[in-house]
Amino acid sequence: MASLLLFARRPSTALVRTAVRSIGVSSADRKNFVSRILDRYESPTPANDPPRETVYELQFHTLRPGQMENYLHAAEEELPRITNDENIPRYLLASWTVDIGAQDTAIHLWSYPTGYQGVHDAKDILAKDKAYISYIRRQADLMRHRRNQILVEFSFWNSEDMMKSCERGGIFELRSYQLKPGTLMDWGQEWSRGIVKRMDAQDKPVGGWYSQIGDLYMVHHLWSYTDLQIRKEVRESAWQQPGWEEVVARTVPLIRWMESSILRPTSYSPLQ
Repeated sequence: MASLLLFARRPSTALVRTAVRSIGVSSADRKNFVSRILDRYESPTPANDPPRETVYELQFHTLRPGQMENYLHAAEEELPRITNDENIPRYLLASWTVDIGAQDTAIHLWSYPTGYQGVHDAKDILAKDKAYISYIRRQADLMRHRRNQILVEFSFWNSEDMMKSCERGGIFELRSYQLKPGTLMDWGQEWSRGIVKRMDAQDKPVGGWYSQIGDLYMVHHLWSYTDLQIRKEVRESAWQQPGWEEVVARTVPLIRWMESSILRPTSYSPLQ
C-alpha cells in the first residue's frame, strides 16, 4: 500500500480509506492516517513523480565454498549472451561478488524496460532456451541457495544515468534495509531530500530501489567509492552537511534491520 501511494498520482479518498483499513489501522487513528497520506500529494516532491515502467530484478546466489571460480566462468559466457539477445527483454546492468559481507555470494542486477510484461516475457523465453536451461542446471550444482526480488526505482534516483558516470576500478557498497510495514512512504520522503546531501565529488549514489515482489519493504541503496578509505572519509563528511543529521534521525526508527555489503564487479559486469 505504501509503495503504491508514494509514487502514484494522487489517489481518491475512498481508495486510501480502503487501503488503510486493509492494513489494520484502528478506526480511532484511521482519519488522521488518511489525511496524512493525502496531504503528501498537495505539494509535489520528487518522490511523487509518476511511476516509471522499468522494473529491476536483484538476484542473490550463495555458492558452496570453493565454487566461485567455476560459477563465474560459466556466467561469463552465458549472461552477456542473454543481455545481447534483442529478443529477450532483459538486460544485465551489473554483476558482483561480495568482498565484505555474506561470503561466497554473487549478486546480479537486471533491468526490464518494458516492466512486468518484460519480466513475464523474458522468463517465458528463457524457460524454453536450451542453452540457458543447461547453464542453470550446471550452476545449481554449485549453489547452496538463491533468492531474488523484483524492484522499482525511487523516482528521485536515476540509477541508469548515474551508472554511466561511475569510474572504473572502484568498489561498490550495497546497503539493504528491511523497513517496518507502512513506513516506505516516510523513507522515500526523507531520502528525496537526503540524497542531495550525499552528492560529494567522491560520494557516488548509484541507485536506489524498493521491493515489489519477494521480501517486501526492502530498500536497497547502491554507492560507488574509490576505495574503503574514501568511503570512510565521505561518510564522515556527510555529517557536516546541514540537515543530514535530521534525515538520519527520522529514518533510523523506520528500520527493522540493515546490512552493508562491499562488492567487486565481475569481469563481465557492464557496471565497472
